[in-house]
Amino acid sequence: MNAIEPSGSKDDFLLNLLDVVERIANTGDLQSVQPLLDMTRELPQSPLLSSLAEAFAKMVVKLEAREFQLECTIDELTTVKGELELANYDQLTGLPNRVIAIDRLRHGIAHARRSSELLAVMYLDLDRFKWVNDNLGHPAGDELLQQVAERLLHSVRDTDTVARLGGDEFLCVLPELHDPKPAHLLAERIVATLARPFNLAAGEVSIGVSIGVSLFPEHAGSIDLLMSCADKALYRAKNAGRNGYAIFSAGIE
Repeated sequence: MNAIEPSGSKDDFLLNLLDVVERIANTGDLQSVQPLLDMTRELPQSPLLSSLAEAFAKMVVKLEAREFQLECTIDELTTVKGELELANYDQLTGLPNRVIAIDRLRHGIAHARRSSELLAVMYLDLDRFKWVNDNLGHPAGDELLQQVAERLLHSVRDTDTVARLGGDEFLCVLPELHDPKPAHLLAERIVATLARPFNLAAGEVSIGVSIGVSLFPEHAGSIDLLMSCADKALYRAKNAGRNGYAIFSAGIE
């Protein structure tokens, strides 16, 4: 910005000062320090007006400093947000981890209480995953887990959460259910989709999945109890021959 030429009168001085201040206010032009400083020398016979221009120059400097601090804070917050997201998502599959799964479960239960709806929890454990790791190697196991995650995401609704708890264990949270039927249908769909062969770099493999299902509020009213019920149902599914699902019932130990 070009320096403002001396005006020779107080009125011209004030008009020029007003013009600079309006540019700062209306367009965010914070590059006006030098013109303001130049103005402090325009009317040496009027120190009050020179002091006024100097005060505005100081204000602009402080605004620039605060703008820089704000930009730095935004960058820092963006970095922290990215780090938190990485910490809460499984690095291999990109799925949420246990922390997010529990948080979604907490919110889902709260919503179900308010709306008198149901919520389903599914514990999933892959069948014959250990065989893949032992016979084809861990890279093949990792590739398999990635493909499993993709199939699970294509099986659920947008409102559902699929999380990897670790190893070959997964958790599905199904909120906003009006009856248990969608949970049954999803369990059947997941069993069917994971029974199809997987094409890995090391060759084609066939596995399966065992699923345990629990419902809020029918089976339990808290996160820990819901997950415990789903875990017990999972072991019933495994004991029944694997590659299937079981719904929790009071008789399961």
